[in-house]
Amino acid sequence: MNEAIRRLRKEFGGPVAGISPLILGNCPHLQDLATPSLVALSQRAECRLVHGGEQLFDQGATADSAFLLLDGVVRLEHTAADGTVSAYEVIGPYVTFGDLALLGEERRRYTATASEDSVVVELPIRPLIEVLNANPRQALAWRGAIMARLYRKEPAAAASLPWRILGKLSQLFEAA
Repeated sequence: MNEAIRRLRKEFGGPVAGISPLILGNCPHLQDLATPSLVALSQRAECRLVHGGEQLFDQGATADSAFLLLDGVVRLEHTAADGTVSAYEVIGPYVTFGDLALLGEERRRYTATASEDSVVVELPIRPLIEVLNANPRQALAWRGAIMARLYRKEPAAAASLPWRILGKLSQLFEAA
């Protein structure tokens, strides 16, 4: 764990509005953005410490932001209509989650809970979409990564035409 994250975990009690553009520049989906775009997005971002067991969002809640995990572990769980719960963890620094709104989903598909104390950056969806729309290459890469992840995580839905198209698109993005 780097010194900045260690200090953040020790000293920081509540959300901090605005973060360094360098933090966002390390995100794989944003690393090629021009400095003005990173600065604009970083001014709207909010960084916070989420304690183990704390929920970031519930399944069905309004999807009004995306998240970037800087440190820790966040567990995502989906509860199907029949009550079946499927779970997987988001691990490692600079992993994004809660970003399905970039594909037009208005409600959260999962519940996100910190498995341990974690540091996350919350990116409001409207400014994020504005920045990505002005940077088509990053928008395509991020949305493609989301589609590939969805296709892998929900293969039972793959029989429908939209999911077959999604599967073909995800193969193209993974091959690129």
